[in-house]
Amino acid sequence: MSEATIAAISTPTGTGGISIVRMSGDKSKEIIDKIFSPLAGGPIDRKKDNRRMRYGNIVDGDEVIDEVMVSFMAGPATYTREDIVEINCHGSFISVKKILNLVLDSGAVLAEPGEFTKRAFLNGRIDLSQAEAVLDIINSTNDMSQAQGINQLRGSLKDEIEKIRQSLLEALSRLEYSINFTEDGEDLEPDEIIAYMDQAKYLIDKLLNTSNKGKIIKDGINTTIIGKPNVGKSSLLNALLKENRAIVTDIPGTTRDLISEYINLGSFTLKINDTAGIRDTEDIVEKIGVDKSIELSQSSDLIIAIFDASREFDHEDEKILDLIKDKNTIIILNKQDLSTKFDKSKFAMDLPIIEASMTENIGIDKLEETITDIFDTSEINRESILITNTRHERLLNSAREKLASSLNDIRIGIPLDAVEVDLRGSYDDLGLIIGQSVSDEIMDKVFKEFCVGK
Repeated sequence: MSEATIAAISTPTGTGGISIVRMSGDKSKEIIDKIFSPLAGGPIDRKKDNRRMRYGNIVDGDEVIDEVMVSFMAGPATYTREDIVEINCHGSFISVKKILNLVLDSGAVLAEPGEFTKRAFLNGRIDLSQAEAVLDIINSTNDMSQAQGINQLRGSLKDEIEKIRQSLLEALSRLEYSINFTEDGEDLEPDEIIAYMDQAKYLIDKLLNTSNKGKIIKDGINTTIIGKPNVGKSSLLNALLKENRAIVTDIPGTTRDLISEYINLGSFTLKINDTAGIRDTEDIVEKIGVDKSIELSQSSDLIIAIFDASREFDHEDEKILDLIKDKNTIIILNKQDLSTKFDKSKFAMDLPIIEASMTENIGIDKLEETITDIFDTSEINRESILITNTRHERLLNSAREKLASSLNDIRIGIPLDAVEVDLRGSYDDLGLIIGQSVSDEIMDKVFKEFCVGK
C-alpha cells in the first residue's frame, strides 16, 4: 500500500444536490475522526461502522462547515483495497471546496487523475484492461458501449488474454525443454509446439476481427454529410437531432465551419459532421470550409451524400460523385416535394439511394434503418468480447506478427532458440494488455485520461 492518503472531489464540478469528497489510504479514518462530529453515538468504529453511513457535521474547530453523511469502508475489501472514506455533503461549490481543503490540511494529499483506480490496479484488485474499462464506462455514449465496459470490468478480456498466454506458455515450455534438456539433434517433434502456437494465433485473430465493431460501439460511427450548398445538409442534421442545431437559409454558403453532434441510433452512436457545401468559390473563408468537407469525407466511416432532386445534375454534383467513389456512402435525393429534374441514372455505383424531403420529414426513418443495416451489430450481445481500445489492438497486432514469424520459422526448420525470441515477445505483448511488467510510462498514459476523483 502507498503511504500517502489521497483525497479528491468525486462528483462533477458545479452546483447540485449532493457532492462527494473521497479519501483512500491508511490515514483515512484518522483524518475523518478529526473533522467529523456525529450527531449521535461516538466516533466511527472500524468494525461496527464498516460500510454504514453516519450522520453529523464536518467541523473546523468550533465552526460547522456542512451537514453530511459519512461512510467508512475498511480495506482490503474496497475499490482500492485501502481504507476509504466518502463524505456526502451538499452540492455547493463552497461547501465541497472547504471540506476538501480541510481534509488536505488534516494530512491527505490531492489525488492525481485516475489515482483511485490506479491504486486498485497496483494493489491487485483489477488488471490494467479492467482499469481501462472503468474509463470506458464513464465515457460510454450508448447502451452497448456501457455494456462492453461492464463486461470488461468483470474480467472477460483478461480471461481471454490469459487463455491465449497459457497456450503460448505451453509452447514456450516445450521449446525451452527441447533447447536445454535434450541432446544435440534430438529436439522434440515440433508438431505439439505448433499446435499450441496455432491455437494462440486463432484466438488472437478472433479478437482482432472484433476491433472494427468494437470501435463503432465505443467511439461511434464517424459520419460526414456532404453536398452542394442548399441541398439540405443542415436540415438533415436538424431532423436527425430533432432540434434546430444548424442554421438553415436559402443563402448558399451559410455553413462555413464544421458542426459535430452525437446522435444515439439503437445500439450505437453517430458522430455526425455537417460541413460546408462543396462548390467552386472565391470566398477564402468558404473555401477553407469546402476543403475541410473534402478532407473529412476521406476519413469518415460513413458518408451521407445529399443531392437536390429539384435541380439538374451538374459538374459540382460530378465532383461529389468522385469523392464518394469506393466509400461507405448513402445517397439522399432531397426535395422530393418539388418537381423532380435530377437524373438518377448518373449513379452507376451500387449504393443505397433514399428519396427524401427534409421539409416534409420524409425519408429520415428510412435513413436510420439503412445505417442500422450497414453497421449491423445484431450478433453482438452483452457477453461478447470486443476489442474497443486502440492500445489493446496495437499490442494484439504486435503479438500476432511475432507469433506468425515464429510459426514460419519453426515450420521451415530454423533453430529453436531463434524461434523462442519472437514467441516470447508475443507472450510479453499480451501481458502488457493486462498490465504484466507494465512500465510507469504506460501507466501514466492510461490513467491521465481519467478525471480526478476516480
